[in-house]
Amino acid sequence: LRTLGGSETNAQVTPTEDRAVTGTHDFLVVEVAGERAVAVPLFPRSSPGSAPLEPEKRRGEAGGWREEPVHYSRWQHWRIPLAALVAASADDPGSPPDRRGYAVGDVDTLRGLLNWASRNRCAFRAV
Repeated sequence: LRTLGGSETNAQVTPTEDRAVTGTHDFLVVEVAGERAVAVPLFPRSSPGSAPLEPEKRRGEAGGWREEPVHYSRWQHWRIPLAALVAASADDPGSPPDRRGYAVGDVDTLRGLLNWASRNRCAFRAV
């Protein structure tokens, strides 16, 4: 996403550290509005500020997605142009019916993940 350009994040940045994820990383899209999506990065382990995704709300069969622990960052949201999201997702390992999904059709759950962005003290910035 960084090399494709146009993305923003509200991950904390200090003079000595940028907490925004780097490299190849999985994201969960929590909102699509206009030509942008908002997504949160996913992690296999818990860390400060993260929370688990409920296994019963996961769909798809790609790569142990439903069995393995998955956590999202409450304090890191990314605004991503849809064109960049499509380009970055080109190598998704699953066929369309097997791709990973979370809380499909459950607007309240997805809105709850999105609402953490409004509680973040850090403003969105270009990455």
